[in-house]
Amino acid sequence: MGVTVGEANLKGISLSSIRRANVKLRPREQNFRTRCGTPVQRDTGTVSASHIKPHLRCLQGSGADLGHAVAERSVERAAGIADSTPPPVGPPVHVLLMHTGRSSNLRWSADGAARRERFHAGDVLVNPAGWASRPRWQDDVELLLLGIDPVWLEKLAAESGARAPVEILPRYHFTDPLLKLLLERLVAEYAGPGPADSLYAQSLVQAAAAVMLRVAGDGGPAAVRDGGLAPRRLGEVVDFIHANLSRRVTLADLATVAGVSESHFTRVFRASTGESPHRYVMQRRLEHARRELLGSSRSIAEIAVEAGFADQSHLTRTMRRHEGATPRMLREAGRGAGGSSS
Repeated sequence: MGVTVGEANLKGISLSSIRRANVKLRPREQNFRTRCGTPVQRDTGTVSASHIKPHLRCLQGSGADLGHAVAERSVERAAGIADSTPPPVGPPVHVLLMHTGRSSNLRWSADGAARRERFHAGDVLVNPAGWASRPRWQDDVELLLLGIDPVWLEKLAAESGARAPVEILPRYHFTDPLLKLLLERLVAEYAGPGPADSLYAQSLVQAAAAVMLRVAGDGGPAAVRDGGLAPRRLGEVVDFIHANLSRRVTLADLATVAGVSESHFTRVFRASTGESPHRYVMQRRLEHARRELLGSSRSIAEIAVEAGFADQSHLTRTMRRHEGATPRMLREAGRGAGGSSS
């Protein structure tokens, strides 16, 4: 179908880092782990329903954190023993679904015809919004799901040069190593003990949406733009980042300051700085924390929150991962160096 928006957007996201005019930021929350759907009573007890497909049991998920998308790890029960039956209409969002557990047979209906495939770990299907396939698994299966708002996806495609409207077509059974990596990293971001990194998660969603357009879209060729941000715009973005280290900064916020679309911001920012937005912001937060640790006697917990981390533990984990030392080790080493030079 010729859509190259995937390639256009993914150029700004390396695999190693795969990780609206008024800009309103909310203070960083202390409880970052978003929830699955509302608990519902079923025959087997109270379970958390999936935001994307309510008949599924949600194990982990982003909830409303991503705005235009929802990422989840969910379980779908085998046909005949399911907690509830799939609704007669399809979901209101485009869904990427990847099988992650033991191999199992899936039966579904498409265009009035019955279909059957054996799914193995990593196999993917695309369920367009409103498309009801009435899936019936032979066994209980664990799935990774990404539900994407059709309006947002249409905007993403248009900003990348695709002909409108872009139609997402069903894809029943395929593999895509990049998509597998993106979905795994995205769901894992909401499964760990620390806070989910919004910039990182939004970059993963954008990349996964680009893959969806590539493998299941029908919107025509995309235009690829070259070059980075104008120096003045880049300076404004950098100033904005430094002024808001303690707050939750999103791709939409940065794209608004830069005066470009969200779908292009990651690429042009990388072209200008050599780094992804996520990595750049993280480095600035670590630099701020390092400077305060060495130059002040303030508590580590206070410095952590001011630098944009959830708490002292979040700063400690991040600093250990990026620099091989904890905040306490850094502060003690700085004091030792100061003493030896006197």
